[in-house]
Amino acid sequence: MSQMRAPAWRVCVHVATDAPPHWHPSLLAWLRSFGAGRTLCALAASQVEAFTRAWASACDLPMPPCVAVPDGAAVVEVLAALAPATGGCDVAYVRSDCAVAGEWDMLLARAACEDGAIAVASPLTAATPTLSPFAGPKPAWMAVDHVNRWLPQLSHGQVFEVPAPAPFCAYWRAAALEALARQGVEQALDQAEDALLRLGWRFVGCDWVYVDAPPGAASLNPRPSEGLQSFLTYHPLLRMRHGFGEAGAWGEASLPPPVPMVKPVQLHVAHSWGGGLGRWVEDYCRADEARWNLVLRSIGTWGAFGQRIALYRSHQMDRPLRDWLLDMPIGSIAVRHLQYRRILDEIVRDFRVDAIIVSSLIGHSLEVLDSGLPTTVVAHDYTPFCAALSIRFDGLCTHCDTSRLQQCFARNPLNRFFRDAGAPYWQAMREDYLARLRQAHIRVAAPSASVARNLRALAPALGEIPVNIIPHGMDFPGSPDWAPAATGRLRLVVLGSMAPQKGADLLAAALPALKAFADVYLVGCGDEGERFKALGADRVLARYERDALPEIIAGIAPHAGLLLSVVPETFSYTLSELWAMGVPPVATRLGGFADRIDDGVDGCLCALDAEDLVRVLRRLDADRALLAGMRARLLVRPVRSCAQMVADYHRLQPLSARSPLAGVRAGVPGRPLSERLQAADTDAVGALHVDRQVPLRTVLRDFSSYLQQKIAATPRLGVWRKRALLALLRIGARALK
Repeated sequence: MSQMRAPAWRVCVHVATDAPPHWHPSLLAWLRSFGAGRTLCALAASQVEAFTRAWASACDLPMPPCVAVPDGAAVVEVLAALAPATGGCDVAYVRSDCAVAGEWDMLLARAACEDGAIAVASPLTAATPTLSPFAGPKPAWMAVDHVNRWLPQLSHGQVFEVPAPAPFCAYWRAAALEALARQGVEQALDQAEDALLRLGWRFVGCDWVYVDAPPGAASLNPRPSEGLQSFLTYHPLLRMRHGFGEAGAWGEASLPPPVPMVKPVQLHVAHSWGGGLGRWVEDYCRADEARWNLVLRSIGTWGAFGQRIALYRSHQMDRPLRDWLLDMPIGSIAVRHLQYRRILDEIVRDFRVDAIIVSSLIGHSLEVLDSGLPTTVVAHDYTPFCAALSIRFDGLCTHCDTSRLQQCFARNPLNRFFRDAGAPYWQAMREDYLARLRQAHIRVAAPSASVARNLRALAPALGEIPVNIIPHGMDFPGSPDWAPAATGRLRLVVLGSMAPQKGADLLAAALPALKAFADVYLVGCGDEGERFKALGADRVLARYERDALPEIIAGIAPHAGLLLSVVPETFSYTLSELWAMGVPPVATRLGGFADRIDDGVDGCLCALDAEDLVRVLRRLDADRALLAGMRARLLVRPVRSCAQMVADYHRLQPLSARSPLAGVRAGVPGRPLSERLQAADTDAVGALHVDRQVPLRTVLRDFSSYLQQKIAATPRLGVWRKRALLALLRIGARALK
């Protein structure tokens, strides 16, 4: 059941005298789910008794208020009669024998919001060629619900001008109805159309909602008017018609699953380094079915991490929707950047962005925080406060004043990304960043509580800014079907990178003692695993495909997994993966590990030294029952899903307040521009780009017209050659008509 707010429009269901004295079943279903409290029923006085009996016998819902209209009244006369009852609201008019689907009235209201000059917004319908999404008759098997299930795939979020509104279902603006009343037009639809056009009002269709006409109005030819033939020839729905032609040929078995028609557009801001942040963006985009998710990435190299800015339709870095080469590259993080600001304004405007999620500011400008849109900053690491990303310099950082920051830039080996920036710039930039976080439209999120604690210790100014803890989610295969050996040597797996900050030195120091009672396997260690090649080629796997991980771990059947980071992890997907596979972790007592692991219950914690690590592992080797108990608890623990994570972020920044009209969902209907510009939509041959969705005849006709103009304009061809070529092209053009 939809959450209803005070309606900005009323719905008029008109029981016409030539219609049965009841509503179409689809309208009753709509009333039950969406229409309560804003619906009026218009019918002639002579119909009231029959309608009341039919309602009582066919429906368990309260009958909506009835308004008497003249016998035989058509749409304009009905709307005039309803004026006192609608209270000056817009009116979504529909005949009672129309077939509708879903929130048809809300979707029409969304179309009417597009421009203040719109008088009437009509749905798609096969009854008239001006609004039909079909090149010919609608396939017999395709019901109104089927058409509307295809629309999220085929719609282009298009509001297009039409010669006249649909007479059986349309959304009428109150101001247009008042203009008709002042003109004294209260009956004939054609007179109302002419009067509104003279006053500067326009009629539109929208390509995101379809309604079937009453049986008696199966074919309505538009009135002859100026430009009608050109409109029908170059119809705004040509691409959609091609898609429905293919859908009709595929048949009912090809129906896509139902998805929301109106979705907000969300812009992710990230770098292009991959890693855990890249995985999070990918998981989020895959799991978010309620919003469109675009990704704005910085692309560059050392010393200029923002040489280019590229916008992608999702997490996949394939063909960008748009990209920009920055005149002045962004070395680290810009406080202000004129070109970047213009790029951001362009994206928000052209792609109708509703919300922003900032995962990384590296290669971007802090101005991304100033859009005024609902903005969530996710602390995947400790930038932009920490230039080293990991708040470690001669131990875990608990303060970072000007002097310590200067020392960090001078001699911290982990501070290797932004050395060109320098301590004075970084100090000024992070102060600017902390000030911007106080803006009312910004929310801050972190995947574990330690991130909030550490940041507040380092930057007391953050104490007054709420940090919302939203753990990452993960979609992982079912429970493992293997078990570690009950006896024998302890098997340990080190999952992930063996970079210095991930504990390579700690492992190297512990290995001599571990070899006495344990076998160690490195999985996904990267090139840094080369220093451990003495373990054996069968125990060092530099890289793997993520989908192959459960099989790899099953082949090892480890008793425990080692997580040896010497920097505080903000979350650790690796920990989540070990848990999901039933592998108890042994991790350093830092950051997200210390937050998430209940020592001795679902894993073990150790200090950042080899001696303590070996001590913990010797205890586990001696007490296999302790290991078995931890594994048993992990096997019955549910894995937090990506969908649960996304739902938490939606609750943090709900977008209902960005609705263009009370009662209309925030976002854009159909596929936004980002989804329309897919590489698969066009074929490219050299300089020629052809829209696949346009029929071949139209492509040939347009290309012939282009050639004629080009030949006529070029001075390089002689007169006779021009005449001959143009004559041939005109013959071909006539054949294509």
